[in-house]
Formats: sequence, structure tokens, C-alpha cells
Amino acid sequence: MPYPADSGTRIRVARIVRALGRRHEVSLLSLEPGDAGAATGALGVPVSVHAAETRRGVDAVAVAPATTEAVWRAVRDWRAEAVHLQGTFSAAAAAIHRRRPPVPAVVDDGCVYHLSYARAARLAPTRLGRLRGAARTWRLRRLELALARSADAVIAVSEDEARVVQGLAPNGRVVVAPNGVDVDALEATPPGDALLFVGLLSYAPNRDAMEWFARDVLPLLGGDAPEVLVAGREPGPALDALAAGHPRLRLLGFVPDLAPHYARAAVFVNPMRGGGGTRLKMLGAMAAGKAVVSTTIGAEGLALTPGRDVVLADTPEDFAAAVRALLRDRTRAERLGRAARALVEARYRWEACLAPLDDLYASLGRPGVER
Repeated sequence: MPYPADSGTRIRVARIVRALGRRHEVSLLSLEPGDAGAATGALGVPVSVHAAETRRGVDAVAVAPATTEAVWRAVRDWRAEAVHLQGTFSAAAAAIHRRRPPVPAVVDDGCVYHLSYARAARLAPTRLGRLRGAARTWRLRRLELALARSADAVIAVSEDEARVVQGLAPNGRVVVAPNGVDVDALEATPPGDALLFVGLLSYAPNRDAMEWFARDVLPLLGGDAPEVLVAGREPGPALDALAAGHPRLRLLGFVPDLAPHYARAAVFVNPMRGGGGTRLKMLGAMAAGKAVVSTTIGAEGLALTPGRDVVLADTPEDFAAAVRALLRDRTRAERLGRAARALVEARYRWEACLAPLDDLYASLGRPGVER
């Protein structure tokens, strides 16, 4: 459900709906609960909801047959000529690996979730947790291999992930349509007096990132550390406890307007150790003209030049040192922010990022294009 657009995935879905809606009639079926009427009004397309029903099983994604039938019933009722499946879950719910779809099926930002699962398994604190994580990763990779080979096309958000999908389905069609940002909606501001992180904290990799930062990095910044602003809902008990023990760590919850917090930020921190794709949080901070300190994982998939557009650091000591250096050197922080803003203006506007979808969907029904 891309409304409200309060997470990276929801923002991407909303943008894709609008982009496709300029040339096609688009209808949206949400497999998660939500306000269909409000979503219809916000997106300008018909939205209906069928909350996915899961079932017990050994499959990586076990969805009840009624959910699969709901997907294809919607395709029939709307007389759709193609189906755009958001992510691995939607593709599995449609069971394209078990039944040949009656219309071309495109999987967006999917078939690579096993990479995130593998990272999570490596970060598990116990040997048993790592073993269980490895087993889940294996099951999910097997599913994503089948999905990639069954789809008419897979859309990847970066060249790196496109290569992963192409490795799963050497004969498959893979199109790169990166995540973007509404550059004109954000004003570049000079360095402020705080550190800032933005991310949905119910998403485990975001929560892990800020727990790691609060536990291992923040103490290294010393007693004169600036305020750390964390914008995102559902932080969980561990991060709540860390915030209670550190008066400079402020959990803001969901923030509908980030502009005042970007204005306050001297440095945007992106301490991701897991997850995948490309982070819209990075693009938003760059569009706001902020200097960014990120882990290598947090910056992957973006056309960044370390030292010019971003500072990369992967250990607590290096991360803290990078943040301290930018807090001391406002001129350098401002220079990094200007370069970051210039990069997203040139390469990451949503209109340019999603332009490949026009050619993809135009070609799906073209004679001579195999299904």
C-alpha cells in the first residue's frame, strides 16, 4: 500500500504508479491493509485491498491460494494487459513460478532479497541464529531464482543488483530503474548543529543501524556530541532503552515534514549494516545538501565518489572519526553537501530514473518480443 508514502518501498511504488499513469491506465491492488479510498484520492488511480493471507509451510513465502486468486481476479476484472509485481512477496503471492501468467508479469525491486537475508544471518548474535538465517537465505534464494526465471522482466534498482538477477536468470530480461528523489521539493541548507538519521525503524536493517550507532559509535563522539535526531516510527524496545540512557539521542517518531530536521543537520549518518537496494534516505539527505557519512553497504548501488560526494566508514572508530572531522570542518561539510546535491540533480531525479519503464511496457505487447 503506497499510501501514506512513509517508507522507501512505498515512495517507490507511488512514484511508479504516477510514472506509468502518464501513458497507461493503472489500477492498484494492495496486499497489505490500508485505506483504499484515501490511496485512490492521493494517487489518482483505482485502489483496492486484499490483505494477504499466509499459511504454514516450508516455502520461503507461504501465501494462501485465496490471495493468489485475488491477484489474478483483479487482473481479469480490470482487463489488465500486464501486471507489475512489487518485490519478491508480490511475485510469490501471484505464484508466477507455479503458473504461467495470462499477461506479461514484471517484478520490480525483487529477486534479490536473499542478499539482505544473508547479511542478517551474518549479523545474528548466536551460532544457532546464524544457522537458521543461512537456511532462510537458501530457501529464499531458491524461490527468487524461480521467480526471476518465470517473470517476463525484472526491474533492478542498481547495476549491482541487475547483475545478481542476471546471474539467477541468464536468459531473462533485466531493466535498471534506480530509486530517485524529488530534488525540487528539498532546499539545500548549510550545515546545522545536529546529526540526523531518517528511516522506518520497524524495518530491521534500519533498526540495527541505529542500535549499532547508538551503542558503538555515539559513545566515541564524547561528551560534547551534538544532538542525534532519529526520524522514523516503531523504534523497538532496544533502541528506546539506548535513547533513555543517552540524553543526546532523540527518537522523533514519524515526521511528516523533514525540512526543519534537514536544516538542523550538520551531518547525515547512514550506518546501515544490512538490507539491500539503494537507500532513498541517502538521496533525500543529498538533495538537502547534507554531508553524509555512510557505511559501504549503506551507499551501495549509487554512483558516488568517496571523499567527494560521501564519506565512507565501516568500523565504529572510523565512523566516529569521520563524523567528528565534519563537525569540526564546516567548510568541508558544506563542500560535500554541494557535491551531493549536484549529483542527485544530475542523475537521480525520479523522472529520469523511471524513464526505462516506458520502453519496457511499450515493448511487452510488441510483436516479436518473446514471452
